[in-house]
Amino acid sequence: MELLSPVVDIVLFFVKPVSRFCVKPVYQRIRYLTHLNNNVETLKQEKEELQNKRNEIQADVNHAVSVGKRRIPVVENWLTEVSKIETEVDPMILEFEERRTCFNGCCTDYFSRYKLGKRVVKKLEDVKNLKVKGAFGEVAESPRPVPERQPSIPRGQQNTFNKTKEEILQCLRDEENGVVGVYGMGGIGKTTLMGAINDSLIRTGEFGVVIWVTVSKDLNLGLIQEQIGKKLEIRFDSNEDMEEKRHKLYARLKNVNYLLILDDLWEKISLKQVGIPKPDKINRCKIAITTRSFAVCNDMDVDKAIKVGALTEEEAWNFFCETCGDVAQSSEIRTVAEEVVKECGGLPLAIKTVGGAMKRKDRKELWEDALRALKGSSPEVPGMERQVFLPLKLSYDYLENEEIKSCFLYCSLFPEDYHIPIDWLVRYWATEEGFIKNVNNLEEASNKVHRILERIKDACLLDKGHLIATFSNYDDTVKMHDLLRDLAIWITSQLSSSSKDGSKFFVKTGEGLVQPPEEKMWGGMVRISLMRNKIEHLQITPDCPHLVSLFLNDNYQLRTIHGGFFELMPNLQILDLSYTCIESLPVSLSLLMNLRALVLTNCRHLVEVSQLGKLEELQLLDLSGSGLKSLPQGIASLIKLKWLDLSSMEDLIPNIPWDMIFGLPSLEVLRMMELKHVDGATFSKAATMTRLTSLRIQLYHLNGFIAHDMFHRWFSGLRRFHVQGEYQKRKGFESFVLETGKHISIRGCDNFPCGIEGLIKHATSLRLENCKGLTDLSKFQGDLKSLTYLQVIKCSGVECIIDCREVGDDVFQCLQWLSLSDLPNLEKVFDGGAPQPNTRLQNLRKIYVFRCPKIRCLFSSNMVEYLHQLEEIRVQFCYEMEEIIEGDMLPHNSFPRLRILQLAGLSKLVSICRQRLIFKSLEEMEVTYCPMLKKLPLFSSSIHQIKGEIEGEREWWEGLEWEDENTKSLCSTIYNLQRSFLIEKVNRFLSLTHVLICDKYHLNF
Repeated sequence: MELLSPVVDIVLFFVKPVSRFCVKPVYQRIRYLTHLNNNVETLKQEKEELQNKRNEIQADVNHAVSVGKRRIPVVENWLTEVSKIETEVDPMILEFEERRTCFNGCCTDYFSRYKLGKRVVKKLEDVKNLKVKGAFGEVAESPRPVPERQPSIPRGQQNTFNKTKEEILQCLRDEENGVVGVYGMGGIGKTTLMGAINDSLIRTGEFGVVIWVTVSKDLNLGLIQEQIGKKLEIRFDSNEDMEEKRHKLYARLKNVNYLLILDDLWEKISLKQVGIPKPDKINRCKIAITTRSFAVCNDMDVDKAIKVGALTEEEAWNFFCETCGDVAQSSEIRTVAEEVVKECGGLPLAIKTVGGAMKRKDRKELWEDALRALKGSSPEVPGMERQVFLPLKLSYDYLENEEIKSCFLYCSLFPEDYHIPIDWLVRYWATEEGFIKNVNNLEEASNKVHRILERIKDACLLDKGHLIATFSNYDDTVKMHDLLRDLAIWITSQLSSSSKDGSKFFVKTGEGLVQPPEEKMWGGMVRISLMRNKIEHLQITPDCPHLVSLFLNDNYQLRTIHGGFFELMPNLQILDLSYTCIESLPVSLSLLMNLRALVLTNCRHLVEVSQLGKLEELQLLDLSGSGLKSLPQGIASLIKLKWLDLSSMEDLIPNIPWDMIFGLPSLEVLRMMELKHVDGATFSKAATMTRLTSLRIQLYHLNGFIAHDMFHRWFSGLRRFHVQGEYQKRKGFESFVLETGKHISIRGCDNFPCGIEGLIKHATSLRLENCKGLTDLSKFQGDLKSLTYLQVIKCSGVECIIDCREVGDDVFQCLQWLSLSDLPNLEKVFDGGAPQPNTRLQNLRKIYVFRCPKIRCLFSSNMVEYLHQLEEIRVQFCYEMEEIIEGDMLPHNSFPRLRILQLAGLSKLVSICRQRLIFKSLEEMEVTYCPMLKKLPLFSSSIHQIKGEIEGEREWWEGLEWEDENTKSLCSTIYNLQRSFLIEKVNRFLSLTHVLICDKYHLNF
């Protein structure tokens, strides 16, 4: 076809003068056919030149924006047009390449060739025109002042809102973060927050285009493509499939500096499948997602996840008053109104709904009724069900299975603001029939409970609670938000009404009940919780044929239970009577043939438990802290008993029937803490308990305890142990303690008993306290390979932790946390050398050094190379400390993961390091009373805000030397003037507080 082109041109040359007007259109159409190959090649060249020009202009624009200028709109429009035309040119070239054989063969498709040739010529003209338009003198200008806009949320939320907003903006501006996740419970304000960020970034022009996409629960990738295409002004034909749309979106976005906000994401989506290029440092693009699930943040592989928290009490009150009006602040109503606001738990959605419902309600009776409804988890307040409960329920609906949903609902049986010990949930859920499925023992059940709780926390339906002390142990807890607890109780009421066998809950906790609910209210219930009330007597016989769980714990005044109270509860499996004043259990207890868990913790007045042997299904018996002087009769017949807790039973000794306990064939957990005069040699017979996996016990005469080889073999198979042993020596009282997990604590020992080193090798953490004869840990070198945690306290003879000349290279190879405190003669952490490559400290994440007055430096410079995992350094009140790092030769990229640096009370500290050192990942810094320190560390330019504080006298602050203005500016935001006359008092107070807490509670610092 191309060979005919000259002939056609000659013929048309003679015809053209005669019929110029009629032949010219024909001539042009013929050229569409004859010059297609040449035109396509020309189009490729012109497109490449246009792209080069675009890249040059984009680079100029990026540089201008980086110095605070704003893109000129005509330049922005030109860049958008270039991106748009690329998405149109590429398919044409691709079509030509795919059909080249068809166009040039003996059976040419003239019609298709003609259509494509016409489109190519037109697009060639457009590309040439764009090249001409791309001649710009300036590509950016100084930003015009932006008029103040009314904030998108009420003033009552400004502090929390602005703080979180600034944190998200900083993450989006950090070149290390490509994808940022914003998560939190429903109604917490994630969408409002990101909406404000969307508006802010559009106005500042920091991104070429800001795209907002609402995803929602019903994922539709095609709809996401349509929303992105609309923002980019890409027209999709009705017959285009997702793959064709993906190519168009990708072609446009790969050349645009974009921010994509995916709001309300419920599950992972494939960015590639949608057509979204992956953000990186080169294209400077960003993606932000909002979700109710932390798991989605992980699935989307976010670089930074930020949790949106509830409003403070002050902010919640201000927001409520803005919504409700002045009526809430009237003298008659304010007290009730404040209680109403507290019931909203700082959730903006609930505050807005309740505030709107109570607007212009000036009668106190109406407010008191609203408070009653909120406390009772009832949706009677107008709008609560539709605007609060139903949106929140979406998170519950999205939990994977009924097992996890049931576990979430179960947590509502505990009172408001209750920190629920995970250990309690393990014993309840593991013993109730069919609750935790597909597990073979308590260890597997415990692991699964933790996994389920993590999943619920990831869905923002539970929070991590505080550590609580329970019988010489510290337990992790979870906490349920008040509104989510109300939601769970509401859900159970909905389940009950929709099914005959629904999960009916009756929850009256912490309401000051003196009398139990009427008998008719008990009927048909599956779970009843009357925790934390003031019930004194249970003189009823409720008919509860379906009741499975009954919680009567924390009724401190409960003294008597009617003899027939349990007669009509044939299916009861969980009974908790802990922290009551009962003296005996009713005879009807023996009728509970399906009872699996009986909890009598801290029933100090309980002296008799009759007919326990008839409870053949019993798997858990907790008598800890009870007043029993001997074990209940018939305990030997409890062949299914898996969990036995006899801790803190002061009157039980010496009446422990060891043979009876050792003979329980199914026992997996045994706890006997805070018992006196238990013979160690006798307990060594515990090695016959082959199913035991968890042990907590206090023993005397440790030599008998640790001398048996068989016992050591059995001990090594335990998954958890907490063994406290005490024995008398001629000088003073000494003790040996094994605590939670696989933790060994040795206290007051100068000469360790024979065999104790063999026990240490089974542990993952070691605590040494007040061992005055100890100079270092070299004697334990063969037993320190598996330690992840080491704490040394008040050991006055310790001069160094390890003498490297006496130990192997594998010592401390697993250590993650090193805590050293009150060591008056400690001079070095390591002596006689430095860690070897790939050994010692390469896994260290935290190091705490408190009150070690002789130590002069923390690390040598050749140790730093192996501290690449270190995240926290805390050094306090080491008055001779001169340097944190000694030496001049630091490796490149030292401390790449250090997040927290705390230096306090270091009166002789001259420098952190003599060499210039940059902390790239630092997030929190505290420098307090370090008067000799002249230089503060440098920070990576990507760090925009350091949390923490710097305290010092103004004279010290003004004398600091700065190598970097950014560091000075950053540190200025957290500097506080320190009053010198307070320093001595503060130091004395902190020292006294530490001693008191350490001695009384044995806390880990």
